[in-house]
Amino acid sequence: MTDPTPPITVKELPQATRNLYDKAAQAVRVLNNDYALQILQAILKDLPQFLEGRQLLRKAAIQKKGSAGKKFLGVSTSGLSVIKIQQKAKKDPQGAIVDVEVVLAEDPFNVQANTLLFDCANTLGLTSTASFALETVRAGHPQNTKPLHQLAEHYMVHDQPDQAVNIYKAIQGIDPSDGEARKGFTNANAKLSMKQQKWDSEGSGVRSLMKDSKEAALIELSNKQGMTQDQSEELLATYMDLYAQDQTNINTVQKIGEILERLDRIDEALEYYSYAYSLSNGDTSLEVKINKLQDRLSEKYIQQLEAWINENPDHPDLPTQVEELARLKIEREERLVAVARDRVEKNPTDMSLRFELGSHLYAAGHPTEAIPELQKAKGNPHIRTKAMLILARCYQDKNMIDIAIRQLEESVLELHSMDATKKEALYLLGNLHEKQGHKDKALEARKLVYESDYNYKDIAHLVESSYGS
Repeated sequence: MTDPTPPITVKELPQATRNLYDKAAQAVRVLNNDYALQILQAILKDLPQFLEGRQLLRKAAIQKKGSAGKKFLGVSTSGLSVIKIQQKAKKDPQGAIVDVEVVLAEDPFNVQANTLLFDCANTLGLTSTASFALETVRAGHPQNTKPLHQLAEHYMVHDQPDQAVNIYKAIQGIDPSDGEARKGFTNANAKLSMKQQKWDSEGSGVRSLMKDSKEAALIELSNKQGMTQDQSEELLATYMDLYAQDQTNINTVQKIGEILERLDRIDEALEYYSYAYSLSNGDTSLEVKINKLQDRLSEKYIQQLEAWINENPDHPDLPTQVEELARLKIEREERLVAVARDRVEKNPTDMSLRFELGSHLYAAGHPTEAIPELQKAKGNPHIRTKAMLILARCYQDKNMIDIAIRQLEESVLELHSMDATKKEALYLLGNLHEKQGHKDKALEARKLVYESDYNYKDIAHLVESSYGS
């Protein structure tokens, strides 16, 4: 399909606009959705053909709607209604698209608003944007066959019979008695066969690769370790070709996610993993993968902000950025708490999940809630001492120093090798003893670390200064 008005890509944006888009993309990663919406709406007002920006805009709106949990009532807070925008669209379709995005920012799956976007986009020759509008309706209302018929017809008109086949197949799955869908499926399949005959006559390495036993060869190649970046890029191109033929093949979608992750294109990998999860029946392994990648992005941004703070100690924006860093860290831990709590509810007897929940509760500033989870986690011998260490920190935060000391002394006795956990336990034990006025006990704990690792934190200074050196 060729758009009369082709979409522009991120790489084609003017540098100033590209910088704004990058800020919006970063905001979406850390769930600062309102800021992202504001930037992207401004960009799209001037560049309606910027499809990637519209896709990111919709992602931000969906994230915001999910976190807010509010039901849209048909009119946006700005006072815009779909009916008013429909009247405007007759004379000014480009202006109507700007207005409809305000409505979609509050209700991204709104059928009327997306249908209006579809109509306006077609009027302006933005064919891919029109497809995206109805695909959004499909994602939000998968059982509504009316927009699905409209989408399938759109694909047929614009010479995408492969997409039309998938849509008609989906309609028949919803309503097997739908005669129009059966007829459409037959016509789309016939048109697709003619296109495939043309492709085959020209030769297609991808199709020959995927036939019969050669499909296994591609899968084996995708699982190969130690691939170069060029090899991974080539493999990605192959799977993207397959994805263009069938966007509902979960194995293809998941493989694309895996390759993008291997290439460290985490943003894109996350999108494909999320789509694969939507195609699955709640695949828990995909859910875990998505949560890990989301946290990885959040952690990366936090690290970047920490680096900026360290490199700019005299910058006038420093107090604001320090405050922002603290907020982001708490938000990240609260998200991790929510994920961990959900996993515990599904697997209440898994003590490693209890430890994960307790750890995140402590990091988010909830020591009281963390204590019972960590006490239960102590029952798992593989994580027992780690749980005891965080328990001691919880007691410390609650100013229960004597209980924290007993917890640390117990964990130190159980740790036979001077690993990272034992060093941390002894270091904290020394600090707590000093706080209690037990200087001899504090020194004894610190000396054990000093004798093992001279460079551990400020242990050398603490021990040597006690000798007057």
